[in-house]
Amino acid sequence: MRINDQEAKERIILVVKEMMKEDLDLDRLTVRQIAERAEVGIGLINYYFKSKDKLISLVVGEVMANLVSDYLSQESDGDLDPANRLKEMLKALYGFGEKHNKYVHYLITHTLLEGDLGAAMMLIPKLKEVFPDKDEFQIRIIALQILLPIQITSLNPGSFHLYSGIDLRDAGQRNNYIDMLIDNLMTGSQF
Repeated sequence: MRINDQEAKERIILVVKEMMKEDLDLDRLTVRQIAERAEVGIGLINYYFKSKDKLISLVVGEVMANLVSDYLSQESDGDLDPANRLKEMLKALYGFGEKHNKYVHYLITHTLLEGDLGAAMMLIPKLKEVFPDKDEFQIRIIALQILLPIQITSLNPGSFHLYSGIDLRDAGQRNNYIDMLIDNLMTGSQF
């Protein structure tokens, strides 16, 4: 059975998502294993995605983007003001990150090394609601002021705990940390 290019790409991505659900160690996963399960040649994975790292980062990023999109489309937080909706979205994402730590760690490491600012761009619509008086440049800086501390502390929560006394593995402390980040920006984001 011959499949077209789009079907092959979709099958490869679906297989990696399935492997994530099986909680497989991404560092030990090989291109050959992915190709065998997707029933495609190894060359297709390298052709479409350039490397296993880029493929996995794409899939984890897609899962995270879907979470953000789902959260933004929910009406359940309609009673909250924009700042609290932003906090709730970040808490939900951080909760996902804690549950799927090794995948998110993988994604964060890759995005920081590659200089990928896609995650910051996803915050912009929410931030425009929170800071309606800020221009586009200011909103982009605020997005980085939120995202980068979260990414860096997620990479090594143990070191952050030693530094700050905040245990990010504890949901209550993690939520307080996010509240503090946003509250500090709300009161101190004067340009």
